[in-house]
Amino acid sequence: MPGGDHFYTTSEQERDAAVSSYGYSFEQVACYVHPSPVVGSSPLYRLVNGESGDHFYTADEAERDQAVQGHGYQIEGVAAFVYRSQTDGTVPLYRLVNDESQEHFYTTSEAERDAATSDLGYRAEDVAAYVYDSEQAGTVPLFRLVAAES
Repeated sequence: MPGGDHFYTTSEQERDAAVSSYGYSFEQVACYVHPSPVVGSSPLYRLVNGESGDHFYTADEAERDQAVQGHGYQIEGVAAFVYRSQTDGTVPLYRLVNDESQEHFYTTSEAERDAATSDLGYRAEDVAAYVYDSEQAGTVPLFRLVAAES
């Protein structure tokens, strides 16, 4: 459930380093994504805000560029490959933001989304992408980690 900055990665090594060196805790597998491009997929860009430490994920190039130019984010790379519209077997990856802390949070769970908006001060922004909620051929887990609140 939301707390501090949420960080998502498909790399077990990056997950383990975030836990051992940067104060993150592993929460769960958020969803399943493609590690490389497949027909119909788009890059899910990973950005970080140097001031707040917030990680931001988008499959929209214009939104990525706006975050860099207008909101102080830096592009860290491509986190995974996802779908920009619903495809057979995919579910929405909901994006939420906390207006006070400016932290973003992503979940495929409607119940978790609703609890974050009603109880934890998050506001639903949009569907960030479409992903799988269970392992499919050619997919890998997208690990969800959270930093201790500062």
